[in-house]
Amino acid sequence: MDKLKSKDKDDDYEIIDDVAYLQAASSKNQLTESKPKAITYNKVEGLNGYSTVKNNTFLYETPGYYFTVYGAQVGSASGNGKGEIHMWTRENGADVPMSNSVQAVERGSLSVLIYNSLIKAPVGREVTVLISAYPSNKCSSLGLVAQDVRHEPLVPSIIRSEIQLSDIDHPVHNLVLPSSKTQLGSSNSKAITYDQDQFTGIGIPTARSDGSVKFNESGIYFVIFSAQGGSAAGTRASGEIYLGPQLNGKDIPNSNIIHSVRSGSDRVLICQSIVKAKANDKLQIAFSTTNEDIGLIAAASKNEPFVLSLILTVFELGTKNNPVPYAQLSSSNSQWGCITPRKVELNTNDGSHLIKYDDGTIEFEEAGTYFVMGAGQVGSSDGKGKGDVHLWMRLNGKDMKDSNTIQTVDCDTTVLVCQAVIKMEAGDKLELMYSADVAEGKLGFVTSQPESNEKVPSMVFSAFKSSYTKSSKHYNKYNED
Repeated sequence: MDKLKSKDKDDDYEIIDDVAYLQAASSKNQLTESKPKAITYNKVEGLNGYSTVKNNTFLYETPGYYFTVYGAQVGSASGNGKGEIHMWTRENGADVPMSNSVQAVERGSLSVLIYNSLIKAPVGREVTVLISAYPSNKCSSLGLVAQDVRHEPLVPSIIRSEIQLSDIDHPVHNLVLPSSKTQLGSSNSKAITYDQDQFTGIGIPTARSDGSVKFNESGIYFVIFSAQGGSAAGTRASGEIYLGPQLNGKDIPNSNIIHSVRSGSDRVLICQSIVKAKANDKLQIAFSTTNEDIGLIAAASKNEPFVLSLILTVFELGTKNNPVPYAQLSSSNSQWGCITPRKVELNTNDGSHLIKYDDGTIEFEEAGTYFVMGAGQVGSSDGKGKGDVHLWMRLNGKDMKDSNTIQTVDCDTTVLVCQAVIKMEAGDKLELMYSADVAEGKLGFVTSQPESNEKVPSMVFSAFKSSYTKSSKHYNKYNED
């Protein structure tokens, strides 16, 4: 913990580097039925500022604002199951309203359901993650699936990553915007809009009616967008969703994604970026589709929380008095895999501070607690390939335990996420690793240039150190229209 003097005011600032964090996983299958079941953990890779009550519950000992990401490996134990998995959160014994998410399970498929949130946690808050399953055949079982893979880290059934962004009294500037309405697309790109009465946030004005977020202060901001990609009720339509962030009406380079919808399959899509914004810059999320019956789908779920169509989370990384290390890297080349592990290539620096990279090796120049996330556009060379793509992390030349994730490719494309919170030392080096278990064609991470759309990178990597300041006169400009 360091002290520094503000240049603008006669205040003392304390820099807090020893933030609370949690990295937990499970090596066991967690199968369920329509009756909700709490997700459990039997592996804790890193922990600071939490206490463990049971194997499915962690209590916050350090009050603050937290960014949380849950990555659930969804499938069936036999590989033959088909249906849906639902996942949501419960705080202090009560379901969190509008916290549900849905992931379709196809026969022989594995996928990662990503659930992220920004929460205000006082001391003693208890957060539990629940799942339920709705198989199309009563004789099959669905849930979260762990797998041992030869020469690779374990594929956990769940990876839970949490990092403290600030204390409660000096909140990180943040904004969380949901939508409870289905938003279908068309071939013409349009901006996503949000519920005007449901936002939460401090220091960043809420979105306007056109879906734009206007920053009132210059800064570095982490942006993550999640949505339910699917088809309108009763259509079972197929097609592709093209989606990405825009700044002042222009696509942010190397941040767009493609998400396939097949026969109405409802799956979570993820898009993330680190944005350097100036005061009065406008952020929007824009999307288009190849079929007017597909888009971002909201749904009511009996005896469970509502399923939002989408949620946008934005928060500031550090301040002008305390700039934190960060990196936004990507790859402009397709990368084809085989059963032998390979390093993911990253050849484009879209913004960084105190994090270096050389091809696919990322070096952290400053010690601290970091959130890291790789998001790869999985697919095949001709769009007709079949098989599985694996993605995990390697730290200082050694595979990170329990970091592996799998996405099945079946003539489609989507984003595969691998995330972690890691306590780094200066000079530590991180690599993303991947492999492909190919049944047909060439599989891996795909770069593409859809007509009239921004180029889609094969891989997007985001990293930031969490560090915050405290002062006797902390200034926060609260939300205003």
